[in-house]
Amino acid sequence: MEKFLFVLSRGLEDPTRATRAFQLAKVAKEKGHEVNIFLVDDAVAYAVLGLADHVKAPTGDEAKPYIDYLVENKVPFYICTPCARTRLYSEDEFINGAKLSTAAFLIDLAAESKVFTF
Repeated sequence: MEKFLFVLSRGLEDPTRATRAFQLAKVAKEKGHEVNIFLVDDAVAYAVLGLADHVKAPTGDEAKPYIDYLVENKVPFYICTPCARTRLYSEDEFINGAKLSTAAFLIDLAAESKVFTF
């Protein structure tokens, strides 16, 4: 099996990219691959409980069911610490399995993974 890293930088203003990132992460997990998600910049909003509840791509795909699947299957969500703090988000607001992380850790994950960026 492969190791995949999905890096999302787009936030609630771009439901298409966000939804697609979570959909592909779900497919990779379903196929038995190791999956990690790293949220940076405006994408940190997806780690906050409830903010993705009504995100819908023009195709009709919704982000929440994909995120729910990933959380239920214990896919780790790493959240850029300065990105979250700048937006006044704290870990007690995050979805299960989400934790603050650093750029150095992102680089470490990327060094050992196939990387998808959105």
